[in-house]
Amino acid sequence: MNKRAFLHLLQKKDTGRLTSREKALLLQVLDQLQRRELTWDLEKEEAEEIKQSVKRKIDDRIQVPERVSAFSFPLRLVASLVLILCLGFLVYKVQLTPNEMVWEERVTNERQKATITLPDGSLVFLNTNTSLRFPKKFEGGKRVVELNGEAFFDVLRDSSSVFEVHSHGVRTKVLGTSFNVKAHRESAVKVAVKQGKVGVYQQGVEEEDFVELQPNQMATVYPDSLGIQVEKVEPDAYLAWKAQSVSFDLDTFDEIIPRLAAIYNYSIEIEGEGMDGCLIKATYSNGNLYAVLHGLKNLADFEIQQTGERKLTLYFKRCIQ
Repeated sequence: MNKRAFLHLLQKKDTGRLTSREKALLLQVLDQLQRRELTWDLEKEEAEEIKQSVKRKIDDRIQVPERVSAFSFPLRLVASLVLILCLGFLVYKVQLTPNEMVWEERVTNERQKATITLPDGSLVFLNTNTSLRFPKKFEGGKRVVELNGEAFFDVLRDSSSVFEVHSHGVRTKVLGTSFNVKAHRESAVKVAVKQGKVGVYQQGVEEEDFVELQPNQMATVYPDSLGIQVEKVEPDAYLAWKAQSVSFDLDTFDEIIPRLAAIYNYSIEIEGEGMDGCLIKATYSNGNLYAVLHGLKNLADFEIQQTGERKLTLYFKRCIQ
């Protein structure tokens, strides 16, 4: 039942013209209101009209002549009074009590990745060092999540409910598609599309100026700057972190390290000589950066030094053949 039908039944109830079926429907709506399963937005005029109607009926029916004993009230009149009072209370409660949205959060550390199913059935794949906040239940025609880190979204299409990812001043908006968002704090936000179309908005920019991305396009938004840069990308490049393994096929040491830095969102500097002559052919489980680096130590001799948060320096010594 929609809001208009509910109001119509309420008016008929005030005049005593409800059929048995309509009474049953009205009781069903009251039960749904009590369980907060209905999210109608009442206009001020509608709410006021209902309140005044309830007040008038209560005033009319409590003005009983003195000669009538309170115990002589007809049972039907008492039931009507109870129904009107309950209806008035429920309408007031729905109108004034705000919907409290319950949020959940999923977090991965530098050694974890995760796959999450959202309340609407959409899938999210979290990279390492990532947090995702989302409502326990999507309501109001919107599906909004908050991301810090990197995640791949496979969104179920729903034309009546827009899906949005909020990440450090950038809003990514879709109806249903698959795309990757990389949004670490104080770094550029990168949105890359695998399938479908994606709208990217920057906070402080008018909505009409948004960028619409096609498959194999990526938008980059730098902190504290206006404007969105768009470029073509290869899917394997921006989704390498999501693969089950990392493979090198006779790539040189100085080629694979920048690739690992991009996959795991690290800043890695390399020092030494002879790296371009050290060919690496190997496959490693795509779990975390340190596991891959320690695996590489079987093929190359180098030292690892942490120089800051998510910053490393590798000192290359020689290739192990």
